Amino acid sequence: MSRPISFAILLAAFVTFALGCAGAPKAPEGAQTGTEAVSGATDQGSGGESGGKAAPVPAFDPAKVSAETKTAAFTDIRALIDNLNKIIQRQDYDAWLANLTPAYIAYYSDPGLLAQYSEYPILKRQGVKLTTLRDYFVYLVYPSRQNDRVDDIDFVSENLVKAITVSPKGSRDILYILEKHGDTWKIGIGR
Repeated sequence: MSRPISFAILLAAFVTFALGCAGAPKAPEGAQTGTEAVSGATDQGSGGESGGKAAPVPAFDPAKVSAETKTAAFTDIRALIDNLNKIIQRQDYDAWLANLTPAYIAYYSDPGLLAQYSEYPILKRQGVKLTTLRDYFVYLVYPSRQNDRVDDIDFVSENLVKAITVSPKGSRDILYILEKHGDTWKIGIGR
């Protein structure tokens, strides 16, 4: 039987990897950060004709998110994180899986990425080799993500938010990248 993984060591390794490595789920260069949909309305200022071109989509400006929108999103996301903590504490893999985007599932199911995580010294000492998303959940998510706290959110686009926790030293660390699908927030990778 393997020894329990120290929460502090695993969390430090996970945060270091997630925030500093090339394999971390970050928005790629040139990722779309503007409004997702283009309005179908025609340019009324030119007699209703658009000249056959789509109206340009204005770039998304996080500073223009209303206080009401941010408060509503923060409330929903805080509830999601609280629920995720409970799901992770009871080791309910299927419930956790239901809160992931297909892109997240595909990304963290990649054998190459799982092999990279398997090289963490703490996992190597215990002889753990990650080969499935369930392994990732059991050996990385479960030990390190049971008591997450969201302190703030940063909008990246209308439907993409970074859930932030503030460390005791004051650093703003990303807990999750969340994508809105309909009325539901899911854990995503921002791509």
